[in-house]
Amino acid sequence: MNIVSETGHTQKLIKQHLNATYSVSHGQHHADVVLGQEKAVLILDDTENAWPSHKDNLIVIERYHFFASSCKQFDHRFQSLSLLKSDESEPDGALATVLKVLKQTHSLFFEDGGEDLSGRDVRSLLKQVRKEILKGCKVVFSRVFPTKSQAEDHPLWRVAEGLGATCATEVDESVTHVVAMDVGTEKVRWAIREKKFVVHRGWLDAANYLWKKQPEENFGLEQLKKQGAEEKSDDAPLEK
Repeated sequence: MNIVSETGHTQKLIKQHLNATYSVSHGQHHADVVLGQEKAVLILDDTENAWPSHKDNLIVIERYHFFASSCKQFDHRFQSLSLLKSDESEPDGALATVLKVLKQTHSLFFEDGGEDLSGRDVRSLLKQVRKEILKGCKVVFSRVFPTKSQAEDHPLWRVAEGLGATCATEVDESVTHVVAMDVGTEKVRWAIREKKFVVHRGWLDAANYLWKKQPEENFGLEQLKKQGAEEKSDDAPLEK
């Protein structure tokens, strides 16, 4: 695998060349040889589970569905880009988004222009960049997790924290967002009464993939019902 990323000072590009060879076993990639330490390597892939041993190096990119056959294969509900006679947004598409993240992380890694980079770890810098996305948000979940499960262990809770949000199990005045799947819950009614944001889980999923806080009005529960995409995270009873 050869990855060439280019960023630089005063609009002059500096080339960074990374080489890696990897093996594939049961759909999982394993970096056998990385020319350079893992703390200086980033991986781009549209399948998170393919890199179980390198999640901290991984930037998950949105899967690209240009042909209708791709949409069918991955059960993608929307029309393919080929049918729409379009392509992803040049300034805001998946590739453009990832390029911004790479440039930001690259800039932090080479900050101060020093030659000794032995103490720097791109994995911690990537987490630092991600934690800025929902910084200042305090999230409470309503009917998203099975009742008997530990909320703090749910993947969506961990995603929110990884994006820089603070998560809680009970509402109070400091809460900014209620993430829900049903408009009839006590927490949702409280949020509406207190003029807090009420969004479905897609708001977190989109921020996670796009590396940017998304407009809450695009992820209201009304939109969820219109799309016919209301779903529960499990068949088990859900919390109130």
